[in-house]
Amino acid sequence: LFFSTGSGVCSVFQTPPDLIKNLNENAEIKCAHNVSSYDRILWYKHIQDTGFTFMGYIFFTSLNPEAEFETKIKLSGDGSKNGSLTINSVSVNDSAVYYCAA
Repeated sequence: LFFSTGSGVCSVFQTPPDLIKNLNENAEIKCAHNVSSYDRILWYKHIQDTGFTFMGYIFFTSLNPEAEFETKIKLSGDGSKNGSLTINSVSVNDSAVYYCAA
């Protein structure tokens, strides 16, 4: 049995959909969500045949990169609405698909 209390749709938006950078440039990916009860944005890196690697998260305005990414990335924003991931000085090893989740 299911009772609907409204038509709230929760969405997560990530931009840009793709990104090409020259070596040593910085790359920024933005993420926004409209989940009013959620207070964080999580970031993942996916490399084919390797799987997903958790990079860190934004909890409200607290920025929490994983130790292995502390010097490679910069997190910014507010986990309750929007944030960004900046990859510093990109190299070939940074070629991957990046995901935000909320």
